[in-house]
Amino acid sequence: MASPVLSFRVEEILAQQLDQLAAATDRDRQYHLKRALVRYVEAESWHLQSIGEGIADADAGKLTDLDAVKAKWANRAESRTDRESRE
Repeated sequence: MASPVLSFRVEEILAQQLDQLAAATDRDRQYHLKRALVRYVEAESWHLQSIGEGIADADAGKLTDLDAVKAKWANRAESRTDRESRE
């Protein structure tokens, strides 16, 4: 079965940079475009899935108090600052 063909326009500078990358790695444009698209789709799919899980948790009443979240991040920042000052 033939693969679908995708076509889109990009700025000239981006096409030039892609060509430089392709030449430097001895790969063609298609190789790099496929890799970039796979990575993008995986990242966006993960993001959408995580949002869905968060909404489901919220609908189920599994929520964390805002003050608890703030305290966690404040403690984390303080620990990082303490650790860096000791180094």
